[in-house]
Amino acid sequence: MSRMKRRIQSDMELMTMLKKYQSDGILIYFEEHLSSPREVVRTMAVHDDEVFMPDYVMDKDDRLVQIRFNKVK
Repeated sequence: MSRMKRRIQSDMELMTMLKKYQSDGILIYFEEHLSSPREVVRTMAVHDDEVFMPDYVMDKDDRLVQIRFNKVK
């Protein structure tokens, strides 16, 4: 599989996962801004030379409430 095809497949998998979280009421942030799955995937594609790490934020009952993507420095 070519590098481009792998990238597209990876982006689609991330988009699907984030859409599922969003439909479950999980808030998604990218660099401190509330974002849609499309915005996250698009921004990560544009900045493919940078690394972004998701932080999973839980509430007091250990339920996932937010996913926060931040640039690894």
